[in-house]
Amino acid sequence: MPDQADALTRLVQEHVGEGRPLTVRAFAQRAVDPASGTTISKSTAGNLVQGHQIKITPEVLGAIAAGLGRPLSEVQAAAMQQYVGIVVDDPFDTSPGDDDVVVRVAHDPGRPGKDMPATRAFLERAERESRD
Repeated sequence: MPDQADALTRLVQEHVGEGRPLTVRAFAQRAVDPASGTTISKSTAGNLVQGHQIKITPEVLGAIAAGLGRPLSEVQAAAMQQYVGIVVDDPFDTSPGDDDVVVRVAHDPGRPGKDMPATRAFLERAERESRD
């Protein structure tokens, strides 16, 4: 997972720029939010690649996801990590088991699952109720 300080920047840099699958121009042209039609400019695309902060909105994240050809949830998680300092992952290392349950919790990156007893209790209660 990318560092907290530049998670979205690194995600964009993996796909855009010299020696990458997309040029800045191609990325900007593809970056159209499918829900709203919001686009990003070539200069905004360049700012993302260079690691400059940009104004983030849900529509801009949708455009970035479309431009990268990545799931919106991946772009949203990277933006949350970079801009807000919150990660979305499984702090409990939950095994998917037979039912392929996936646990994702938004939390402070330095907070391990053992420090979230109320969250753990909620997940265990939900699991018990789903079996009943």
